[in-house]
Amino acid sequence: MLQISARLGAVAILTTMATAQVNPFVLYPQDPERQTITCTSFVGRPDWNNAAEALFELDPQHFRGVGDANGFARIFGIYHWVADERLSTSETYGLVVRNGLPAGGPDMSATGAFLQIGSLTTPPSSNTARGTWIMHDGFNIQGGLWITSPGLIHQSTYYVGIDLPANSLWPNTDGHSLFRADMLNANTGAVFGENHSAAAHDPTWAGLQNAPSFSTPWTYILGPFVTTPNLHVGGVDPSSTRLGAPGANFGMNGLYPDISGLPTTNPRSDGIVLRMTDNLAPFGLAMFGASLGWQFPYYHGPIFSNLSLIGYSHIGDGSQTVTIALSTLQNGVREINFALPGTIPAVFVGTEIVFQGISWDTNTNQAEWTNAQMAHF
Repeated sequence: MLQISARLGAVAILTTMATAQVNPFVLYPQDPERQTITCTSFVGRPDWNNAAEALFELDPQHFRGVGDANGFARIFGIYHWVADERLSTSETYGLVVRNGLPAGGPDMSATGAFLQIGSLTTPPSSNTARGTWIMHDGFNIQGGLWITSPGLIHQSTYYVGIDLPANSLWPNTDGHSLFRADMLNANTGAVFGENHSAAAHDPTWAGLQNAPSFSTPWTYILGPFVTTPNLHVGGVDPSSTRLGAPGANFGMNGLYPDISGLPTTNPRSDGIVLRMTDNLAPFGLAMFGASLGWQFPYYHGPIFSNLSLIGYSHIGDGSQTVTIALSTLQNGVREINFALPGTIPAVFVGTEIVFQGISWDTNTNQAEWTNAQMAHF
């Protein structure tokens, strides 16, 4: 597998859409918009230097309501970090949103593509060094790309990603790859990266046209642009240095926290942190709640004559919901502790808790549900 260090400095930003009007939904140990990234294992491509699509899987067993606009998901573009081996050579890539197959994995057929945009390029540069482009690619579709919201009308998986053509020059002299954080079972020798329980499944895929697609054991700085607020669950394992810095791991450690009490030496009993982000209401009210397992999607609609609530609750109508906290966003982010490390007993192994929140813009009196995320203990 790829063994190239990803300690790259950001040298430029390409902005093709107003980032204050959208939120990138990214599953990664750290927030690439607001935190210093210290957890990247390597930079990589889904299938070495062969042509393949790097796909982030949005599975309703993990996430529901991403980009939810009262029953339909709206996606406005794709966000990703490019690692470019030679900045002076523009790299060609494409954007793709795909349906999932009933048996699992992406539908690589022509009809399986909700959207495909090709022949995009990284910006021109006179710099011949290795560096990074932070890409904000909008679809230029009024109102966004509308797809059925997974976990609502029907439970389906879809994929968002970057189409990378074959490049025989990569990684030796030139080429486009993505920042990634390796899972523990990737067996790449990565010192930094993801941290999670042994029950975790691969979160990304290599989408291939002329061979079977396959899942890949890492997360990318890659995801869809949505107008809804984001909620991510973070796991805190004080015994791990995989993050490269203090704090919670908002990638696979949040999806699969380890409270097993194993091994007997240095046993794991991870804590849980919730993180809400919203560029559209950076100083709004932030409400957090939870439920045991997924609840039937609940639509509240208008709350008062001048206050609307957009989206669906996946943590119930109140009778199944546990209220966790009420706070405020500061510059578009708020973190709260749900459980400190060592406080969740091992008897709860196998329990599944769903977390969701509401971001309320007090200037416009518009409130929106965040996505919901399940933590598989």
